[in-house]
Amino acid sequence: MSDNESRPADPAPEPAPNSSSGSDASPPESTPDSPAYSPYPAEPSSGATADGAPGYFAPPSPYPPGPYYYPPKPGTNGFAVAALVVGIVGLCLCFGFLGIIFGNVARRQIEETGQAGAGMATAGIVLGWIAVGWIALRIILVLSVGTTDYYY
Repeated sequence: MSDNESRPADPAPEPAPNSSSGSDASPPESTPDSPAYSPYPAEPSSGATADGAPGYFAPPSPYPPGPYYYPPKPGTNGFAVAALVVGIVGLCLCFGFLGIIFGNVARRQIEETGQAGAGMATAGIVLGWIAVGWIALRIILVLSVGTTDYYY
């Protein structure tokens, strides 16, 4: 082996320092390879903003934070209440079908708005169908019996 092959290559010679007077010498520029290089701006010191202007920091409040209030929940759907009332009253009178209508409208509105009252809407629908069935049964019984003479 020769001396050239066993020896690593010499690093590139460094340029000679600027021999001009010390007052005109500028600092060497930072490159991404140098340790002083940072692609981010320097952090501001306490009490100053990023542009160097003095910052304002508010003192802490002497009062404890107030209570957190939840936003109000949407109330009960009015059609659901009406469906339940009409369904109950419709068992005795002849308008139980309105409980079915109001209950279905209430269920659609509850799905869209998130209001409460889904159980009342369902109860109004069920009671409305029971009232309609009861009315239909009474009509069938009246028509099937017909008019009879009980005079002997």
